[in-house]
Amino acid sequence: MSPNDDPGASGIAPSPFATGPATFEGGASGFWGAASFEQSAVYEPPRRAPRQPTVVAPPVPVERPRRWQLRSLRWRFGLPVLAFMLGVVGFLSGVSVTERPDVVDAGFLTKLYYTLGLFLFGGMDLGTPDGGPLWGQGLLWTAYFLAPLITASAVIDAALRVLAPERRLKGLRDHVVVAAGAGRLPSLYLRRLREADPRTPVVVVVPPDYGGVDELREAYDVRVVEGNVTSRAVLDRLAIEHARRVLLLTDDDFTNLDTATKVLARAPHLGPDVVVHVSDLRFLHSMAGTRLARRCQIFNGHQIAAAHLVQTRVLDHFRRTEPRDLVILAGFGRFGETVLSELQARAGGSFDHVVIIDVDAERRAMVFDEEIGFTNDYRRDILSGDLRDPGLWRSLADQIDLSRAEPVFVLGSGVDRTNLRTALWLAQKHPRALVMARSEARWSFAEEVSREAGIHTFSVAELVTQSMPVEWFESQ
Repeated sequence: MSPNDDPGASGIAPSPFATGPATFEGGASGFWGAASFEQSAVYEPPRRAPRQPTVVAPPVPVERPRRWQLRSLRWRFGLPVLAFMLGVVGFLSGVSVTERPDVVDAGFLTKLYYTLGLFLFGGMDLGTPDGGPLWGQGLLWTAYFLAPLITASAVIDAALRVLAPERRLKGLRDHVVVAAGAGRLPSLYLRRLREADPRTPVVVVVPPDYGGVDELREAYDVRVVEGNVTSRAVLDRLAIEHARRVLLLTDDDFTNLDTATKVLARAPHLGPDVVVHVSDLRFLHSMAGTRLARRCQIFNGHQIAAAHLVQTRVLDHFRRTEPRDLVILAGFGRFGETVLSELQARAGGSFDHVVIIDVDAERRAMVFDEEIGFTNDYRRDILSGDLRDPGLWRSLADQIDLSRAEPVFVLGSGVDRTNLRTALWLAQKHPRALVMARSEARWSFAEEVSREAGIHTFSVAELVTQSMPVEWFESQ
């Protein structure tokens, strides 16, 4: 998600205001599929024949293989405990040692101390077992060999973690694989995953030129593999067949989809747990009917963010206001398009007029009509211009009496400063309106200023985080 996807604040002279219903009346179909998230608001199915992409495509049901989650825990802690108990029982049985014959008459704590010494010195300063029952000697001899082997394996394991952590990936079971890029989406997912499940093993694949490897390891306690996630060599190291979930969140849609195809070829049982991000909504539309889209979960960050915003903010305003509302979308890039799509799918009949404002509004509206489609139950006006131009808003006020309505303003250009400044001005001019300003990041000062002014600022990143399905973070 680039902050520059909505160039609604660049300086282009406004074109004449188009009044009356827009000419884009082509038969349009809506979203394909239906969203199915476990959010605070329940999503209803679209009212029209869907063609627009949903956040998650319906997966093909498959049977998941059984996983032995306690195997690693059993070997890691069970063997040391077993070796320690064998040594203690051997000493307590009356077995002596050649260099410390008085250990037979020593106290219990002394025998515990000598047993712990086996893990460091292997009995080198105690001598060998001597005297006592044969079964006791057998137990003690077993501890003599087992304890130093356990210590040596732990040292080797620690060295491999530091020097070559990727060499241990093949032993992973029930882990999460995340393919990351330069965007914020992977870190947003990892942050929420660690809040929900701090212990799950996570492997993050990053490009060779990725600059934040140390930050990933320290912030989210993950193992990092550098390389091309689509390559066979990298996939061989990720133990995909034993993974719990795979999330492909790079900046390249083709990389994500190609990797998903290869992952499903290796591990078909992972189908419902392969999550693929596609940033291009139009490309996502074309993928709707493919077998790949049915086998895994495909989503768009702006899509789920817009759905969450509509469900949690806009619909509540529609319910509280009469008559039908006016919606003004100032900035009609990817996010603005998804907001209008969600309004058509979830709030049809609640608004009767939409004004689209953008520096390239005419072209963007035509593309929207071609790819998604306008419904015919509301009036549309298209206004091309710069959000910072007072003349643009004066033209709007000449055509529409905003003082008699309680309009919804969605300031969604790609410049946070422009959105906030315009939102503050609109809140002063129209105190009864619902004014919402988009920002790419979460700014504390903007939230404080917004509360004072009575406007709502939202971060696309935060909306995406809140909108991710709960099952993406659950243990199996």
